[in-house]
Amino acid sequence: MIRSYGRLCILLLFMLTIGLILSSCTSVSRDAVSTIASPQTETAQSRAAETDITAAKAAKGSEPRVYTAEELEGYPQDIRDILSRGKLRIGLKVEDRYPFFYTDEEGLLRGSDVELANDIALKLGVKPEYIRTADSFDEVIDQVSSGEVDVGISKLSITLERAKRVLFSNAYLHFKQALLINRLQLAELGKKNKFPDVLTLLQQRGTQIGIVQGTSYVGFTRELFPTQNQIAYKNTSELFDRVRQGEVIAAVYDAFEISRYLDQNPAYSLDLQYVQLEDQDDDIAIAVDPRRMHLHQWINTYLHMQEKNIQRWLENYGI
Repeated sequence: MIRSYGRLCILLLFMLTIGLILSSCTSVSRDAVSTIASPQTETAQSRAAETDITAAKAAKGSEPRVYTAEELEGYPQDIRDILSRGKLRIGLKVEDRYPFFYTDEEGLLRGSDVELANDIALKLGVKPEYIRTADSFDEVIDQVSSGEVDVGISKLSITLERAKRVLFSNAYLHFKQALLINRLQLAELGKKNKFPDVLTLLQQRGTQIGIVQGTSYVGFTRELFPTQNQIAYKNTSELFDRVRQGEVIAAVYDAFEISRYLDQNPAYSLDLQYVQLEDQDDDIAIAVDPRRMHLHQWINTYLHMQEKNIQRWLENYGI
């Protein structure tokens, strides 16, 4: 009996010991879990804090840098003026020209030229300020020439006449000149004259060629058709429609705009013929205030260094 009682005591003592050990392990396990979870929580909080800091830095970086008088002295006068102002004044034609520059449904200014201008201002360390008061591309050149704006970034064609008044950057976009021709009138003209190609056929007396007023194509057309009458229209839509209606036999403009017009109106191909002039280039560049020589050189350096990015922007806009 005593032996049985002793064995029972020993069994109870053993079970009590096991219980204490298991309780201790559970406590340790909970502490361990707590210890492991704590660094994860701290890491998440740390990342959130880092994100806030990054966002704050980005917001701060969007503001133009304020230069001290001593810092400004280290720059040429034309660059110093812009840095002191904190803005790069950019001339842009008032009428939208999609996809180069246009106002979207939310009233925001967008387009490939706008992306380019924004990045130039950013790299220069100032804000972009758009001056959209010019009714024509030639008026943008006037604004640059007079110093009303620092640069014109507005799908501006390089011409020798414009180059007398402004400094052109290296071209960042290359088009070909093209003809949009009324098929019926061309057929009638072809009956009376035999010539090896369409351009030579059109370069006959009596034909009327359409242009857009205030564009580089006033000069380009004069070179191509020195003896023909030029009929000026307000914009490309009006010009192309007048060719289709037979008011003029042909229009001269860049290949991109004419192709886009035909793509949007495929049925018009029955009335209109497209001819690209392989020997006639239309190079697009930035016009710079002729008094800002160092800015001109800086922009050329920028265009060289950012060539791949610019090409990507153009491709994103289908150019």
